[in-house]
Amino acid sequence: MAALLLSVAAPGAAFRDHGTVACEIRLAQGWIEDAFRDTPVIGGTFSDRLEVETPARVRQARLTEARFGLSVRHGAEGEDRRLALSSVTISDMRSHDRYGAAIKTHRSDPGVSLFLADVTLRPGWPAWDSYETTNYDGLTLDGAKALYAQGLTISEWNADAAIDSKAEVTQLVNVTITGPGNRPLRFWRPGPHYLVHTRIEKPTTGTMVWFRDCDGARLVVHASRFNGAPRLSPEQISCGTGEAPEIVYRERDPRRTGEMHPFFRTCDR
Repeated sequence: MAALLLSVAAPGAAFRDHGTVACEIRLAQGWIEDAFRDTPVIGGTFSDRLEVETPARVRQARLTEARFGLSVRHGAEGEDRRLALSSVTISDMRSHDRYGAAIKTHRSDPGVSLFLADVTLRPGWPAWDSYETTNYDGLTLDGAKALYAQGLTISEWNADAAIDSKAEVTQLVNVTITGPGNRPLRFWRPGPHYLVHTRIEKPTTGTMVWFRDCDGARLVVHASRFNGAPRLSPEQISCGTGEAPEIVYRERDPRRTGEMHPFFRTCDR
């Protein structure tokens, strides 16, 4: 069992009203419009894999019935390696083998940063069995630089991970992950990673957060819930190696301290 290093003890705050969350999603979408002003826009309905090359933004889109719903490749050397998703739904995935994800970045195309605002993933994968048969995720981030998600909802992921992140940093705000599966969050890099106003509900016992190497890993938590509790229990954390991740429970919102990306802004109500 992982030994936890807990600091800045603070209870999670109650979740805010829908209007506050909607306001912060709109601010994130406005940031995307400004930051991606000169990039191509992709929208519409797609029933097969959508291959996107950065820089780009996917807006008002629905993707279904693919092994990888959205596959992200970077552009030429020296080009912007950012992709933004705004008001996107990916659902009802289908795979002919043991691999699949609603969104996937690739080791062969490293350095991609993803910005998600108002994104819903309902992959509908089969129930988790093993890596030989059901190695399916909501997001598979291989070789990525960063994931910034505001207003992301993941349900019916069912299999291995809701988010399998090899990104250097993962920052989640107003994110909801619900449903059965192996491990909702997998972090391969030490971080620091951030969970702010995030809710994870897993009906089965076992791991909620997994770290590739717990020694040196850092997770900052503010006002979040794990099966209704403000803190992760030792049984909900597991390690590939090591045994002592630093889990920091913050009373002050880290969006207000300059720690998090300016993509995230707050609405006071």
